[in-house]
Amino acid sequence: MNARINITLMTPDASLAAAVSAALHANGHVIAGPPVRDLRDLAPQLGRVAVPICLIDLDPAPHQMLPQLERIIARFPATRFVALASHVGNDLLLEAMQSGVRRVVTKQAMSVDLPGVLDRLTAPDLQAAAPTGEITTILSASGGCGATTIAVNLAEEIAQKKKQPTLIWDLDSAYGAVASYLGLTPRYGADHVLHYGGDIDAQLIKSTASVHNDRIHVLASPASMNLAAAAAEPLRFDRLEHVLDSARRGYGLTIIDAPRLPLDTTAALVAGSTTTLLVLQLTVKDLRCARSILDALRDRGCDTASIIPVANRYVKRQVISLEEANKALGVGIDVLPIRNDYAPAIHGLNFGQTLSEAGPRSSIRRDIQDLVTKLESRSRVSA
Repeated sequence: MNARINITLMTPDASLAAAVSAALHANGHVIAGPPVRDLRDLAPQLGRVAVPICLIDLDPAPHQMLPQLERIIARFPATRFVALASHVGNDLLLEAMQSGVRRVVTKQAMSVDLPGVLDRLTAPDLQAAAPTGEITTILSASGGCGATTIAVNLAEEIAQKKKQPTLIWDLDSAYGAVASYLGLTPRYGADHVLHYGGDIDAQLIKSTASVHNDRIHVLASPASMNLAAAAAEPLRFDRLEHVLDSARRGYGLTIIDAPRLPLDTTAALVAGSTTTLLVLQLTVKDLRCARSILDALRDRGCDTASIIPVANRYVKRQVISLEEANKALGVGIDVLPIRNDYAPAIHGLNFGQTLSEAGPRSSIRRDIQDLVTKLESRSRVSA
């Protein structure tokens, strides 16, 4: 629980005010004074005293209220606004986030969801400090090469070692595999951050991320929520550098699962990352594609010698050896193998489990743990 704060509530509904007070009682936050009845009274109230959090009742006409609320939010950038509504659909979520609202909580789930939302929004502000977190981007040489499995389990192993949550940012707009892998049903996604019109800070990312457990948080792909909508409105990356900077402030490590992106965006991710992994299988097709990716990134000014190729589903005595793969890629860094271990990998995928649960003694988990150790050694050398 964070330090107690006073919260301003805007609602004409006395029963909702009582329900909010009961929900806040669990973590010590309180409503400051009687509720403000409408937007006409809200602006003068915010102008009189500093208000860290403002809860807004959007009912009964949320789409009519949001344009007016947006003007108030713009006037008071130091206040974080959380909306309450009876019914929350994707259209309302997107409109609210574009207006500057940090979260929308359904009234039916308020007693469960609201305390956690407020705790995340009122965590100690990290913006004044320099960003200290690391970024690891994971590229794919082909679809289905297992990059998401590596991303999820790399996040799990590093979070266990560091005793702090890792953020997985899913940029796969075609499928959004991370949420599916972990059995999550996200209500917010990467588009709510990348397309946000206001200040993108660490708390926005934390409050938008879906919490799988105390080790893994997920900034989901829009495809995880609505595949058709994700296809109709591609992600915009004009604020990518700002988002990466804020992710470093909010998390010790952010792992970006980044398949199928435009090459210019991929180059920007590689340039902004501490480490980049290029996942492939030891096939002619994957090696050719991986070499093409490396050549294209080199043409865009990236230092491809810093990109680590990872051969997933590796088995001994296959047609293409690790030595031959090293020569084919020509990056100056040995290809690191992750052994093929089908049973625990597919069990974890089917049941939304990491390998620490699905196969704690499996060869694939041991290889990912070895990969973590090698990445840590590499980080110490470059520091």
